[in-house]
Amino acid sequence: MNLSNQLTAGTECLPYRLTLGDFLKFCKDHQEEVSSSELIMASAYGPCRLGKYALEQGMGLKEAGYDIPIRSTTSNKAYHDMDLGPDFPRRAASGVFAADALEKLLWRNRPYEKQPGTADALFDRYLNRLYAGARRKEDPASVLKEAARRFEEIREPTLPRRPLVGINGEIYLRANPFANNDLVRDCEAAGLEVTVSPMGEWIRYILYRNHEDNINFRRFGKLFRSLMRYRVISGDNKRLFNAIDSGSDGFHDESIEDILLRSGQHLSSRCGSEAVVSIGSGLEWLESKEYAGVISVMPHGCMPGGIVAAMAEKFASTLQKPWISLTYDGIMESNNRTRINNFAEIIRYCAKT
Repeated sequence: MNLSNQLTAGTECLPYRLTLGDFLKFCKDHQEEVSSSELIMASAYGPCRLGKYALEQGMGLKEAGYDIPIRSTTSNKAYHDMDLGPDFPRRAASGVFAADALEKLLWRNRPYEKQPGTADALFDRYLNRLYAGARRKEDPASVLKEAARRFEEIREPTLPRRPLVGINGEIYLRANPFANNDLVRDCEAAGLEVTVSPMGEWIRYILYRNHEDNINFRRFGKLFRSLMRYRVISGDNKRLFNAIDSGSDGFHDESIEDILLRSGQHLSSRCGSEAVVSIGSGLEWLESKEYAGVISVMPHGCMPGGIVAAMAEKFASTLQKPWISLTYDGIMESNNRTRINNFAEIIRYCAKT
């Protein structure tokens, strides 16, 4: 953040500033390797400013004195425009899915651990094993099965189940603890258990949309490939989540078809932003008797996040469960923590009545 603040006004969306800071830190720490390296930044069509990240960040890096190319890949092409080999997208997606599953284990068990700190230590250990296995192109399923057994051993079975809350929203923000001021831990400190929409949800969504576009635009020569790509990679996701699934709530990974079925009544799947999946997953959670509420997060001034926030109040009123939207701009303030504590109190009050 300190590095990017030297090149930005502080009013840009938070993910832009943090990813720029990551690039600047890489260049600063690996100056001898900059000339032989390149950076990769995701992109997208549509109204989100993500589509301009690579261009603007490239200009910022040059201003800072680093001549390093940024390769851009767009979600509308399902990230298959990088030409990194036919097996790379599937292996990369499997790595993301495995990390998602491991995080589910952490969030499901940390509020009930016998010894504080044990869940975090287990998470770090198995994440390192997933890293090593990815480099060797190993299937992560066996590591996840072992991790699930170990996490089950650290639980205190006598502790009562906490209210379960779903967290969705802008993808980078919800996945980055620094960006969201460690939102998950704040929720746990308020007496809640959480599950966060996985990173892999977006991967499956763009694969689905890529195939949907091929149908709508009559690209018949690409139909079979896009369908098989979606089914194979979605199958990998289901298989890896099955490796940790103990039948407990919070482990279930919602299908893209179910998410889009719910959100499609309010927003077209062709919107192309995380607003579509956030509305769908939020509605699925509110309709489930196992979930007590929803939290959506967004950077300050985020258009997709604004769409979700505008609809959330109506959904919460209709389904009689709280749904709040939290905004983050990189300032370590306490307002969101207060709102989380109030949210938890509302949930406990509703449970009593």
